[in-house]
Amino acid sequence: MNVLKRIGLDELRIIYKDHIREDFPRGERRPLFSMEKLQKAGRYDCYGYYQEDSLVAYACYILSQDGSYALLDYFAVVPELRGNGIGSEFLRSLRGNVSAKCGVFIEAESPDSAKTEDEKETRERRIHFYLSNGAKKTNSKCLLFGVDYDILFISGKEAGSPTDQLTCAVEALYREIYGAAYGRMCKPYTVWDGR
Repeated sequence: MNVLKRIGLDELRIIYKDHIREDFPRGERRPLFSMEKLQKAGRYDCYGYYQEDSLVAYACYILSQDGSYALLDYFAVVPELRGNGIGSEFLRSLRGNVSAKCGVFIEAESPDSAKTEDEKETRERRIHFYLSNGAKKTNSKCLLFGVDYDILFISGKEAGSPTDQLTCAVEALYREIYGAAYGRMCKPYTVWDGR
């Protein structure tokens, strides 16, 4: 039986050193001091998924200042256990535990900007994983550090928000996270949905 645990600073440091540095390329890694600062301010939630005492998956979220929304910062299953359903099980267990009352935004690299067919398939599989586990596509996209992301959303404890409200919420969250650097590094935009 797998157990979900909220992670404190000491465990976060270990997971960063042993997992995040291995699982994510340098350009996608938030500096550890930034994660620590956000966690001390009550704006960074981290969870581990454990089988007995062994970590099998982890997730980290940045919370909006008012706690309404969160942005999934990291989500990974340890490499040797991927493809066995642990990611889906972990994501389901997180839904009722993440502090964000309205829901969680997820950045997924857009298949539209993939450079190769293999890269496009990988991105499509990743999006399919989130969609099959309760996420919905939004009309929002983001060009972040030169990478094109589709923005997905998983509703939280409160009822879902209309699309235009989600667009405003994700933009406000990005402004909070990036502050003065917002316009240089992060460029959210909306795509027309045909309605």
